[in-house]
Amino acid sequence: MKSIIIIGCAPCWEEDFENFKILVDEFDVMAIGADCPYGGAIQYFATYHFVDIPIYKMRRKNANCNLDFKVICHKNQLASGEKLDVDIVELHKTPSGSSSLLGAAAAIHLGYKNIVLCGCPMEGDNKNKITPYNTFQIGWASRLSEIKNYVRSMSGYTKEILGRPTKEWLGI
Repeated sequence: MKSIIIIGCAPCWEEDFENFKILVDEFDVMAIGADCPYGGAIQYFATYHFVDIPIYKMRRKNANCNLDFKVICHKNQLASGEKLDVDIVELHKTPSGSSSLLGAAAAIHLGYKNIVLCGCPMEGDNKNKITPYNTFQIGWASRLSEIKNYVRSMSGYTKEILGRPTKEWLGI
């Protein structure tokens, strides 16, 4: 199975992505959150915020990007019974590690063995959001034992606790 990269919206996402492409040129892509700036083809979109789903789909449609991706969220139905446009449910675990940890957990359940975070440092400014990125570090730390064999990161706190991907880890 190919590697998968998870692209968040931190300012370092593009540098992380370019540095990852030096290691490998064939991979699947998972976009995280409605404000994910990546405009290439994706296979998955993950978010804890179900209100992001139609916003993100509209942005991609308006930008003539692919729309044939699977949506991952922590639920597929509202308390009112209204169904959400969700293909894969990855249940919420406390404490949260943000939508990027939701995506990483889903990628593991989908069978990916090499999952790489780009633009998901879990530190620095979280523009337009109330919750600072470092608040989510506790979620990553609490689930470290279940993800450490499968997930690496290109930057920040997540790189410090998970390590950076290497050619050996990627099996290249």
